Amino acid sequence: MTYSSHTSHSAPVAASIARAVLAPLRAVNFFFQSIIDANRMMRDVEQLSRLSDAKLTAMGLTRDEIVPHLAQQYGLRSSL
Repeated sequence: MTYSSHTSHSAPVAASIARAVLAPLRAVNFFFQSIIDANRMMRDVEQLSRLSDAKLTAMGLTRDEIVPHLAQQYGLRSSL
């Protein structure tokens, strides 16, 4: 019975190449997903902005808190 002492390095190389090839596609996907999320957030801002002050208060919000509240919900920076 013989054993081979050399190992194949083609799998890690192929994985590295795959990551390098897919990186631009991930960036494009992130870009479009960011646009989709921004559009959803703006839709939510518009919906909450149409509510009366009384309804916003019942939700625990003021008009000044709409954007920061939604930014937090969407995982954006708290500095908005």
